[in-house]
Amino acid sequence: MLAGVVYVVSQQPTPQEAADKAAHPQILNFQTVDASRLVISDGSKTTELRRDGAAWNLVKPIQTPADATRVDGWLDQLSTLTADRVIDGSSDLGQYGLAPPKLNVDVTLKDGKSARLVLGDKTPDGVDYYAQVPDQKAVYLVSAPLGDDLKSALTNPPKAQPTPTPLPTLVPNVTATLPPAATPTPAATPSG
Repeated sequence: MLAGVVYVVSQQPTPQEAADKAAHPQILNFQTVDASRLVISDGSKTTELRRDGAAWNLVKPIQTPADATRVDGWLDQLSTLTADRVIDGSSDLGQYGLAPPKLNVDVTLKDGKSARLVLGDKTPDGVDYYAQVPDQKAVYLVSAPLGDDLKSALTNPPKAQPTPTPLPTLVPNVTATLPPAATPTPAATPSG
């Protein structure tokens, strides 16, 4: 019985952990490997990516293999996204750039469910973006570098960089014919 009590007590968050979780709640929660599609749009431009096995392909604005490292990096951050701060009970979403939102991020999962996030304006100090999960009232502040990188997908889609083709190795031609060696002529002796 004591082992059960120790286990339960060890699973309880410390007061500091509980306070941190309340101050920085998790906004999105999914497994990165379950993501099958990622769409980033701002109303006029759209970047759409689809998973094909372990690879990602860019579907819009062009069709080409995608930079999987960049896409997986976004998904890693989105899958466990926490808020830097929460603004509860705001009725005027326009003051945060969320009515309408400036950027829509939609992750489709293998089971058909989706994880969605919208971004508005940057905070006045430029450290965060105002964000919201559609159909929720809370406004979150999320890291500006993530928001900037997601926005960059619209102007610089994550295209895979071609692997450089190695240049052929040049081997010197060592079978060249050399001229015959000259036979030295004896030096002339002065007559005398």
